[in-house]
Amino acid sequence: MKTHLQLLITTFFTAALLFAGAALAQTPSPSGGPRMKAIVYHNFGSPDVLQLEEIEKPVPNDNQVLVKVQAVSVNPFDWHFMEGVPYIARLLAFGPLKPTSPRLGADFAGTVEAVGKNITQFKPGDEVFGGKIGAYAEYVVIAEKFLATKPANITFEQAGSVQIAGLTALQGLRDKGKIQPGQKVLINGASGGVGTFAVQIAKSLGAHVTGVCSGRNVELVRSLGADQVIDYTKEDFTKSGQRYDVIIDNVGNHSLSEYRRVLNPNGKYVLIGGGGVNDNRWTGPIGVVIKTLLLKPFISQEMKMMLADVNKEDLTFLADLMQSGKVTPVIDKTYPLSEIREAIRYVETGRARGKVAVTLKDASQTSLAGGNSATASGSTIGPVLVVFVLIGVPLAVLILPVVVAFILNGRFRQRNPDKRGYRWGYYFSVMSFVAGLVLGVFLECGAMAVIVCGVVYAVLAWFFAKRHRWAWVALTILSFNPIAWIINLIYLWRRWAEAAT
Repeated sequence: MKTHLQLLITTFFTAALLFAGAALAQTPSPSGGPRMKAIVYHNFGSPDVLQLEEIEKPVPNDNQVLVKVQAVSVNPFDWHFMEGVPYIARLLAFGPLKPTSPRLGADFAGTVEAVGKNITQFKPGDEVFGGKIGAYAEYVVIAEKFLATKPANITFEQAGSVQIAGLTALQGLRDKGKIQPGQKVLINGASGGVGTFAVQIAKSLGAHVTGVCSGRNVELVRSLGADQVIDYTKEDFTKSGQRYDVIIDNVGNHSLSEYRRVLNPNGKYVLIGGGGVNDNRWTGPIGVVIKTLLLKPFISQEMKMMLADVNKEDLTFLADLMQSGKVTPVIDKTYPLSEIREAIRYVETGRARGKVAVTLKDASQTSLAGGNSATASGSTIGPVLVVFVLIGVPLAVLILPVVVAFILNGRFRQRNPDKRGYRWGYYFSVMSFVAGLVLGVFLECGAMAVIVCGVVYAVLAWFFAKRHRWAWVALTILSFNPIAWIINLIYLWRRWAEAAT
């Protein structure tokens, strides 16, 4: 089970968790070897930054499989990396000023062209599907454990859309939601990539499924097997009075209190953690993560965020579901590789029904349609400014309270030469005030909530600096910081005897 810290970090690293070693995604061939076409990007920005370039064709090592890619699919993963959002992830995953890895794409399906000498399960000519960073290319090399055999009854375009969405739906329902036959499951965002898989998988696991989508997608979701479909433009499911055992949330368009209202007392809420186009561009869905962590100790319902864990067993499980006809990937539109920019733009609208596929039949093209790389628009906020804010602001938050604490402590010592200093107390009071403001911002509850947080923490900090015991207890608890609890217990215990001045 992931720890709370890991959950927080995974908000920003969809790809890092899904595919370790992104920068080393391909094993390059020797200099001067065979070449292939691939989609690359060298700056953060709109789809116009994407280019079709000729790069070295990868060569499999003894434990890898070389796959000729037939089709890929577009995921939110792609535009998160392409645009470098949320901005905080640029320092930790995407690259601070320019992309760390110039390759995009994850899900793919294709035909095995060559195998390493230690590969036993696959041979040239086999049709396979899986996922690998840099899948927007004619060829990929991949470890055997990240591949599965493509069912004969689905197309390459369908198979190339399975890994991220299919695994997320399966693991969200089975592992996080722990659904049982007969339970009531609600899929919010049932017509999207994860949603269309989730409806079908939930039905295959014996659940009673309610799908939530827009009116234009009602019939689609019903055709996937949903027992009930709610048109969110006409009805708010959080006010329907119905209760569910599991909620899979692909949208995040309601508050946690509203979701809790329609969950059974021991129900499970699972937030799909890829992030959406409407998320905060600085922090992504981190506010929701913080809220779930703060709520967890006080409620019986389980509220979790999840990202897929890639493993061969689950890929094979999905392949079996597709082979049996219980799950069929839904493809909204199919684009040629030359129109990859338009494909990503369409996914960014958030209106795709199921998955958007891209075929590589025209990979021999020399340029991309739908934009001009020479005049490609970069990020709306420059990378230098992003790095300055992400580094400068935290440093200021750490340094300024220290300066203020020394100033206040100096004034106190001047006025009370016979009393001990109080540097830590002043520092903690200032930091608590800052933390109150930051907490209000990260919880994304609006300007009024930020003001309220600031006022509450400012009042507590004032009385804390005046050495009132009740303020010490309240502020320490509300710091939500075990380290502060320990330090305060050790350092400030002796100050309780001092008179408030």
